[in-house]
Amino acid sequence: MSNTLIGRMFGSTQVIEPLGQGGMATVYKGYQASVDRQVAVKVLAPPPGMDEKFAERFQVEARVIARLQHPHILPLYDFGTHDGITYLVMAYADGGTVEDRIRANALTLRDSERLLREVASALDYAHRQGVVHRDIKPANILLDGEGHALLADFGIAKIAGGANLTGTALVGTPAYMAPEQAHGDRVDARTDVYALGVVAFEMITGRKMYTTDNPLEILLKIVNDPSPSLYEFVENIPEDLDVVIQTALAKDPEDRYQTASEFAEAFSMAIHDTNESLIAIRREVPLGESPTVPLGAGSVSRTTPPRSTRIKSATNIPALSAPASTGGGSPPSGVGSMTAQAPRGQSAALLIGAAVILVLFGAILFLLMDDRQDAGGVTVGDATEEATPDQDVILATEIPAGEVFGRLSFSTDAVLGDTVQLQTQNLQAAPADRAYFAWLIDTREGSALNLGRVTLDPLGSGVLTYTDPDARLLPAFYNAAVLSLEAPDAVGQAPADVLYSAALPPETSIMLAETLVASENGLNGGSLLDGARTEARTAIQHSGLAARATTVGSMRTHAEHTINILRGTRDDLDGVGGGQNPGRGVGVYVFLDQIEALLNAAVTAPTATRALQSNGEFIRVCLLNTRQRADRVIELEEALLAEQSDVANVAAQAEESTQVAGELIEGFDLNEDGSVAPFEGECGLDQIATFGILVASMELTEGALPE
Repeated sequence: MSNTLIGRMFGSTQVIEPLGQGGMATVYKGYQASVDRQVAVKVLAPPPGMDEKFAERFQVEARVIARLQHPHILPLYDFGTHDGITYLVMAYADGGTVEDRIRANALTLRDSERLLREVASALDYAHRQGVVHRDIKPANILLDGEGHALLADFGIAKIAGGANLTGTALVGTPAYMAPEQAHGDRVDARTDVYALGVVAFEMITGRKMYTTDNPLEILLKIVNDPSPSLYEFVENIPEDLDVVIQTALAKDPEDRYQTASEFAEAFSMAIHDTNESLIAIRREVPLGESPTVPLGAGSVSRTTPPRSTRIKSATNIPALSAPASTGGGSPPSGVGSMTAQAPRGQSAALLIGAAVILVLFGAILFLLMDDRQDAGGVTVGDATEEATPDQDVILATEIPAGEVFGRLSFSTDAVLGDTVQLQTQNLQAAPADRAYFAWLIDTREGSALNLGRVTLDPLGSGVLTYTDPDARLLPAFYNAAVLSLEAPDAVGQAPADVLYSAALPPETSIMLAETLVASENGLNGGSLLDGARTEARTAIQHSGLAARATTVGSMRTHAEHTINILRGTRDDLDGVGGGQNPGRGVGVYVFLDQIEALLNAAVTAPTATRALQSNGEFIRVCLLNTRQRADRVIELEEALLAEQSDVANVAAQAEESTQVAGELIEGFDLNEDGSVAPFEGECGLDQIATFGILVASMELTEGALPE
């Protein structure tokens, strides 16, 4: 099939060239002309004998993947079935995989720490949505062009595998399965924590935990054998690091870290220990160049710390609740409450017997594949020419049902917020002579924007992506959305029969328009955010000039400039007469105040949703961080103004002021997870735009918009 699809269209995506082929799928490079971007197209092969249920399972699992939106989860743009061919369209990652980095010995401990934090944040997000990945491994951690992690293949194995919609079977790759997974027991977030521990083990040692080629032997070792120690393969590591890995790999889920981020935090604490034995590793030498002499071959013997010791104790948290069934009745076996039921105290004979039954049951389900593809430096999961022992087996999950029938969010193609993505679920079937169309609505003017037809599967699910040809920030112009039934060939300028709708207060669009597009209070009619950036940028420049000054007089002059720029004043602070302000004379604080006033109007409006209020906090935190940084810069610059004799006396204050000023716009990665998040101490002015469009996310409910 690899060459027969070249040039074919799947939705708006044209297949360009094959990238690789594996047991579950063939992966192609694709192109979406409407948004001028390259994508990855994964074409799935239905397993033998599963044709009747395959389409149903595909739609359910694809919906699960599509609703996961996180900076470190590989986005799913589109999915469907065309001419009997099932496909998914995903982001095109061109940075390889963590597996590639491990093989090349190209990871330092700090690299591993950053990647672990990024993947952990993605997993915790998915777990909060009730989704367990079940197949964490280095090949499923893709890297973007800047080396940041993109967790891939949520649900891919389940889509392509052999379990029916409500059936139970193994899911995952044997080498990365937790003991409860190997037994076919229920799984939860801690199952992914175990697999992430195996990935961390490989990043540190450069090798797999178990090297046997027999999947049965791997499963038996996972269930029965102690997890290998890092000391068996790498010297000069902190003792605490081995304890952290052993805790993540605990046989009993109750003894593991209870969240992925807890594991990542413990990892960071361990590698930043001040023990002198860490010096060699902390020079950022790739781990593959570290001593790897096994114990007993001339290396210094160590005593492995007891497993019961922990760097950070796992907090007992309630197990994740399973998504409710869309079809009613009892939850499927293997989903339920998703509480891990790892066996305790079972005899080796029972364990071996269970494993043998497991293999007999899974003999047909094991798919020979190694979810790895490397073509021209581009990596997309689950495609390779060669099968490996890391075989995958399958279990399906279900999507939650409820009062929400669709989710609408905004993203960026050419400009901020010019693209809208709608995902629907459980919609009523359209009559034979009608079709669903999606619209954005401006409730102030009554105007409507037709987003196009929404094609539904038999379960009432669909995905629609629309990019504005005029490259506008769409939520600044529209504050509501509806789904209507229309004659397929006679769509007018406004929706007719509205069945589902969602709305935000008009104040939301006003806030986004003035903050991010244009405002009469902006500089020359520009946005409030651009005004704040302009003033901040000038203040950063003069803070740097003050820090580099060689005379007290010059330093004091630029300290005065910096303070006046931030405040929007012209005060004589250096005492030479006539205060100066090289900025625009407005100041950063004025713009921050105006943005916050608009935000308050939106989140306190009578029709404000809880989601709007929650997402609005992202903007508020970034505003608060910027205020605090501006306050600190002024405090430090005042110390420079107080100096009368020698610039060296205030060199430390000058350096800190320059550093803090530089964070006004770009923010600061305080928790060192590889991204600047909307957290206290992290985000700055730039992130107001990045996270600002989240406030426009909406959930469709049944019924028309209120009058």
